[in-house]
Amino acid sequence: MKKSIFIAGLFAAQLTYAQLYTSAGVVTPTSTPASNNVGVGTHEPHSNLEVAAESGGKITISTNGWSASSANPKYPTLEFTGYLNYPKARITATEESGNTNGSRFSILLNDNTGVANLVERFSILQNGNTGIGTSVAREKLDVIGNILAGSTHATAGINAFAIRYENGSLNNWGALRSTAATYMSFGAKADPNTANGWLSSNETLNFSKIAMAMDNDGIRFLSSPSQINPLDTPVTMKEILKVSPNGNALLQGKLEAKELKVTLTPTADFVFAENYDLPKLEAVAQHIKEKKHLPEIASASVMEKEGVNVGEFQIQLLQKIEELTLYVIEQNRQLKSQQDKIDQLEKQNTDLGNSVLEIKQLKDQFLKMKSSATH
Repeated sequence: MKKSIFIAGLFAAQLTYAQLYTSAGVVTPTSTPASNNVGVGTHEPHSNLEVAAESGGKITISTNGWSASSANPKYPTLEFTGYLNYPKARITATEESGNTNGSRFSILLNDNTGVANLVERFSILQNGNTGIGTSVAREKLDVIGNILAGSTHATAGINAFAIRYENGSLNNWGALRSTAATYMSFGAKADPNTANGWLSSNETLNFSKIAMAMDNDGIRFLSSPSQINPLDTPVTMKEILKVSPNGNALLQGKLEAKELKVTLTPTADFVFAENYDLPKLEAVAQHIKEKKHLPEIASASVMEKEGVNVGEFQIQLLQKIEELTLYVIEQNRQLKSQQDKIDQLEKQNTDLGNSVLEIKQLKDQFLKMKSSATH
């Protein structure tokens, strides 16, 4: 009798450990009575609660079949708590507005501003839009804040943000990528026929390459002729434009523009100052004869070797134009003076002609009078 009581007591003691109570009132002890784990569909739970089935376990958190409204939404919730059972995180599937099919999935976290202050950090709407840092995602991925992506650093592996391409590769139109071979590069399909715009190809097309590089030297635009290069293969490219941090720009080629404005001080108005020493034309003529170029203007050989500063050259040309204007003004003054003298001489010549005519008439009268007196 005592032995039977001892066995019954031992069995009852086993039932005080992890157990499962079903709707039928059947109690099934686990295989490890000393464990506090509870198993559903398994007698060997490996965690505090394990749900198991051959086809895969399932846990349902429901509204017990009830719908909801916008004024009174329901939140089937899985919550994680910590110290004093204060909530740390919460996963909810919101039902509202009487929507019996659609749903909203949210993850809320304690933002450390209050013991029970949970803020939505991640959400998926019924249309598939996913929000991080926003509760109203407007696109498939809507992020409020910065995004950090890639491997350990920019030159490890392939780091890329890319628009999906037909072969699933990352070397497509509209990709921002960084690798050890190409560093930071950007691809954009600029022309539908030649596909200009990408730095390297996927070995299937012949691309002309253009690229923009930004570093301590400023912004540089590079180009290379059409060629086929494997993905991540370095490409030899020619610098066609460079803008330095100090604002200086270098262009290898021609520049065409509808309007170009050059600002430079001082101008050449000093030529019109009263104390300006206007070179004598004789000296200018002697300089041209000896040097074969204008004074204060670089020779053709110097221009070919060192180039021409457009702003300074325009001022120098303006100076020469203003000097030429002064020469013309002086010549005009001299011509006017000479014309006045000519007019005066012409008047004197006319007066002299009239006097000669009068003398001739007097002479003729005298000769007639003399002839009459003789007869």
